[in-house]
Amino acid sequence: MATPEPSAKRVEIVVTLRTMMTIVGVAAFVWALVAARQALLWVFIAFFLAIVLQMPVTWLEHRAGIKRGNAATIIVLSLVAGLVGLGYLLITPFVSAVRDLIVDLPSIVERIRESDLFRQLDRRTDFGEELQRRAESLAAELPSRLGDAFVFGGKIFGFGLGAITIVFMTLFLVIELPNLSRSLHSVLYSREASRMEVLEDRITRTIGRYALGAVVIAAIAGTIQGTAAWLLGIPFALALGIIAGLLGLIPQVGATLAAVVLSLVGLTQGLPQALIILVVCISYQQLENYVLQPTIQGRAADISGFFVIASVVVGAALLGVVGALIAVPLTASAQIVIRELTAERRAAVALARAGVPGSVPAGD
Repeated sequence: MATPEPSAKRVEIVVTLRTMMTIVGVAAFVWALVAARQALLWVFIAFFLAIVLQMPVTWLEHRAGIKRGNAATIIVLSLVAGLVGLGYLLITPFVSAVRDLIVDLPSIVERIRESDLFRQLDRRTDFGEELQRRAESLAAELPSRLGDAFVFGGKIFGFGLGAITIVFMTLFLVIELPNLSRSLHSVLYSREASRMEVLEDRITRTIGRYALGAVVIAAIAGTIQGTAAWLLGIPFALALGIIAGLLGLIPQVGATLAAVVLSLVGLTQGLPQALIILVVCISYQQLENYVLQPTIQGRAADISGFFVIASVVVGAALLGVVGALIAVPLTASAQIVIRELTAERRAAVALARAGVPGSVPAGD
């Protein structure tokens, strides 16, 4: 008698209403994050700046006896004034150069047309006629380019609006951070609240010390390299010094980028000037790595060089220039949190290895 074949098993997948609502909720949350990513970036930048400014605001409040709101206003407005001043010093030389180029453009074109090289090219390849056709084509396309100009103007307006929004959010966060911290502590048990307070203090000090040290080092970098460019007769020395200082805010990579920029501009004056400014930049980079950073920043961000570079690369990929600037202090803060959360476990393991009764076994 033949054995009947077993019937195939049926697997039913039941999707409950709760599962469907969970999927819809997660999808809606992700969509909201994507839609509000610009606003969330503004909030994130403002929160980071508020943490950075805690140290100077607290110093003015406790040492100078200034009310916290007034101290926060002074610090934030000073920061804004400094950034506006740097922007003015950086943009003015280039605007002046472009204006001079526009004024001198007819005479430059005339000198080119009268040169022997231009005449030879014109005789052999009809270069003059081709240049004339390109100029007429560009003039015909000029009205259509106005739309691009309006788009660019809209981006500038959006950038300005975002900057103003970040300034006001930073001001309010600097004033309200202690109240927000106390509100958070009030919903925690006393032991967790005390740990949270210690953790907040360490993170604030780490980010504040790192940011302040980075600004001081960037100012030194800009001064030294800008002065060297001025002494060598390299054009836009002041603007180049500001660029070198701003690039110096990016750890590990910024000094190299500054050396490349200054060397390329130095080539406009000749190869010797480019080589000299390159030597100055490399020498300063050694001074910064072995003297300035250990002296000014100390161990504010006690992380390895590999993680510094990795965090800068990941931060730049996620948030662009902003991510590159804040990557290292955020990585250092995450390291502080991990160490604090695992402190008790590590202490128990150390006691177990020392043979203290009642401690956690070292193998657990």
